[in-house]
Amino acid sequence: MPIVSIIGPKGGIGKTTLSLNTAAALTRALPAPTPDNRVCLVDLDLRLPTISSLLDSHPSKTFYDIFEILANKTYQVDFLRTLYHVLTWFKKYLDDPSLVQEEKLAQCLAIYKNLNSDLFRFSDFSFGYLLYEIFLHRGKIQTPAQLKILEPLLAQMDIKEFKKELMSHEANAWPVVEEFIKYIEEYGFSILGGEIPVLGKKSHRRRINEPEFLLLFLDVLNGGVFKKFNYIILDTPAGGVNHLSSLMNCIDHVLFVFDLSNTIAINGSIDALHSFIDYYEDFYDDFVAGRLTGFDKAYVDRLIAEEGEQAVRRSLENKKMSIIFNRCQEEKEISRSMNQLREYLDTLDKYEKYKNRIHIAGMVPHHKVINITNNRGALFYDKDRVLTDRLDQVAKNIIDRNAGCPFLGSSNKEIEGYLAQGWKGFTRKLHRVASSLG
Repeated sequence: MPIVSIIGPKGGIGKTTLSLNTAAALTRALPAPTPDNRVCLVDLDLRLPTISSLLDSHPSKTFYDIFEILANKTYQVDFLRTLYHVLTWFKKYLDDPSLVQEEKLAQCLAIYKNLNSDLFRFSDFSFGYLLYEIFLHRGKIQTPAQLKILEPLLAQMDIKEFKKELMSHEANAWPVVEEFIKYIEEYGFSILGGEIPVLGKKSHRRRINEPEFLLLFLDVLNGGVFKKFNYIILDTPAGGVNHLSSLMNCIDHVLFVFDLSNTIAINGSIDALHSFIDYYEDFYDDFVAGRLTGFDKAYVDRLIAEEGEQAVRRSLENKKMSIIFNRCQEEKEISRSMNQLREYLDTLDKYEKYKNRIHIAGMVPHHKVINITNNRGALFYDKDRVLTDRLDQVAKNIIDRNAGCPFLGSSNKEIEGYLAQGWKGFTRKLHRVASSLG
C-alpha cells in the first residue's frame, strides 16, 4: 500500500490539480478486481479541504465529523484506557510495592503527570468525580512514595467496575472509516475530505490544533484508511511541513511539485525542496539518536508499537523523492533549473548525498488550451492527449518506484530526453494542438 505525498512550495502552483490528475492516471494504470480499492485521494488540508468541491462530489460526512467523533468519543476512551492502566499499577504498588518494578512505576508516574486532562470530560463517567480529584493531587506527587496521597481515593474506586465502564464505551469510540470515504465512479478513485460546515468551523479549527486529536486522526489514517487501498495519494498543504508533519514518516514516496512559471517560482521551489530535505534529515537524525519529543515522538512510538522499530527505520531510510516540473514552457527551463538546484545543494554540501536519490518523475507543460493555473482543480486527464501522456509517465514512475527514470545527478540531456519520450518536442506539439483549435 504505497503512500505518495504530493507537496509544493506554496499554494496556487497547481499541486491540487496535479494530485487529482495523478490519482486518475494511477487508477487507469492499476487494473484491479474491485475498482473502488485501487486509489484513494486524501485532502490533507484540514482547515479548508477543496478536493470534494472541485470534483463536485459532496460527501455526507467530512473531516469535521471525524474530529467530532475523535474529540467526543475517541479521545475520551483513549484517555480513560490510559488512566485505567496507570491507576491499576498505582493500586498494585500501594497494596504491595514489591509487586511493581521501579521502571514500570516511574513510567506510569510520568504518564499520570503529563496527561492532558483539560480535554477530558470527567462528568461523562460515573466515577468522574474521583478521577477529577485524583488529578487535583498531581502537583503534590513527585515520587512513588508520595502516591500514598491517592490511597483514600483509590480505595473508593472499584477497578473492575472501571474496566467494565471502559469496555462499554470502547465499542463505538472510533470513526468507521468507510462512512467517510467516497468512491467516485466517474473517475474510478475514492476521496477522503469534504467541506467544513460553516457553523462548525470555529470548533473544528480549535480541534485540529490539539496534538491529542491530531494524533488520533493520524491513527485513523494509518490504521484504517491507508490499509484499504492499493495506493494512497496525499494532497499535502502548501510547504508539506506543517501540523501533520509526523505523517511524513509513514509516506513511501514524496513527489515535489517544482514550479517553472518564472524566476521567483523557481527560486521558491528550490528553497522549499531544501527545507523539506532539512526537515527529513533532522527528523531521521533525532529518530536514530532517540531525541524525538512531543507529537513526533508520540506518533512514531505508535508506529513502532504496530510495525516494529526496524520497519519504521527502513521506511525513513528508503523514502523515495521525486520532482515533477509544472508549468514548463521551454525545454531549456528544465536545464536551467536543474543547474541552479545542483549548485544550490552543492553550496550546502548536500548535492553528493542526494544526486542519486532525488529522481525526475515527470513534467507538465504550460498548456495553451487547458491552463491548469487558471482552471484550478480541472480534471484534464484523458481529455487532453499531451497532458494525459505526461501524467501516465508520472503514474508509471510511482508504480515502478522510480526505476528507470533519471535523477538529479543525470545529465541535462538525459533528463530532457527522458521527459520527451514518445513525442517530438513538447513545445512544437503544444503549438500544433493550440493551432488546430484556432
